[in-house]
Amino acid sequence: MRTTKIGPIAFQKLIKLYKTPELALDALVNGEFGNVGRVCPENDAEREVELCQKLGAKMISMFEREYPQMLLHIYDPPPIITVLGNTALLNRNNKIAMVGSRNASTNGKRIAYGIALDLSKAGFVTVSGLARGIDSTVHSVALEKMPTVAVTASGIDVVYPKDNLHLYRTIVHNGGTVVTELPFSSLPKASFFPQRNRIISGMAWGTVVVEASRRSGSLITANFALLQGREVFVVPGSALDPRYSGSNYLIKQGATLVESVEDIIQALNPSARPIAAKSLQCYTQKGATTDGVGSAAIRCTILQQLSVSPTDIEDLAACTKISTSTLLAELVELELLRKVHRFPGNRFALSLEN
Repeated sequence: MRTTKIGPIAFQKLIKLYKTPELALDALVNGEFGNVGRVCPENDAEREVELCQKLGAKMISMFEREYPQMLLHIYDPPPIITVLGNTALLNRNNKIAMVGSRNASTNGKRIAYGIALDLSKAGFVTVSGLARGIDSTVHSVALEKMPTVAVTASGIDVVYPKDNLHLYRTIVHNGGTVVTELPFSSLPKASFFPQRNRIISGMAWGTVVVEASRRSGSLITANFALLQGREVFVVPGSALDPRYSGSNYLIKQGATLVESVEDIIQALNPSARPIAAKSLQCYTQKGATTDGVGSAAIRCTILQQLSVSPTDIEDLAACTKISTSTLLAELVELELLRKVHRFPGNRFALSLEN
C-alpha cells in the first residue's frame, strides 16, 4: 500500500466501514480512522500510474474484473497489484505454483524443469517467484514460449536478482506475466518475500515444492497454500540430503507426494478443470448417448464425462454408451482441437490449455 499503516487487512476494514474507496480515503484524510501517518498524496499516485504506463505495466485494483479472482478468496488479498505482460493469464483457471530452494542441486533443477514443462504442455500456467534456483528453473519454460507468471518482492521495474533480467524480459515477451503488490521502484526487503509468497500460492490451485530444507521460505508458501485451502504437492528426496528435509517433512504432514504431472492432475480440485464444452459451443440433448447423434453432441457428451484425471477409453464407452470406435474417432478430433490430452494406454483427460 502507499499509505503508511494501511495494509491489506486495514484496507478491508476501511472498505467494510466506509463501503467505497472514495469514502474510505476521505476518512483517512480527515483522521476518522485514527493516526495512520502519511496518506499517499494524489500527485504521488498519479505519478506512479504514469511511470507504470511508460513501462507498459498496468495497476489493477481488487474492484476490477481483471484482478485475479482466486486472490479475492484469500485472507489478505493485495488491494492493488501492478502487472507487466499478458493480463489474460491472471484469471486463467489452470495455474499451479512451483517453489523450492535458491541453492538448488542440478538434480533438483532437472526435476523442477521437467515438471514445469510437462505442466505447461498439459495446459497449465506455472507461477513462481523469480528467485534463483528452482524459481528461475520453473520460469525458464518461457524460453520454450510457454506462459508463466512471476510474482516479485520488488517494484515492477526492479528485477531481483539482477542476473534474471533476461529471464524477466523473456517471460513478458513470450506471453507471460510479472506481478507485484509493491509500489513502483520498491527495492526488495526481507519482509517482502513472505508477503509475495501468499500471492504465489493464492493465485494457484496448488503449490508444488521441489527441494526445500526445514528453514526454506518454500515452507512458508506451502503453509499459505494450506491456509488458503489449496493443494500442496511435494517431490520427495533423500533422507540424507538436508535440502530435502523440509520437503520430506511436508509429506509426513500429509502433503501429496509427486513423482509425475499425472499425480498433480489426479489430486486437483475438480474446479480446476476448464469449461471445455463452452469453448466448443456444443449443445446437449437429453439422452444423447448413442452413435446416431451428430458429432457435436457426441463431443459435448465426451467433454462432460471427462475430467483432468485420465479416464480409460473402455470406462468412457461404458459411461457414455458410445462405441469405442466412435469415441476414438471423436477423441482424435478433440485432441487436434487441444480440448483433450491423450495418456498412454488409451486414457484421456481434459486439456487445461484453454
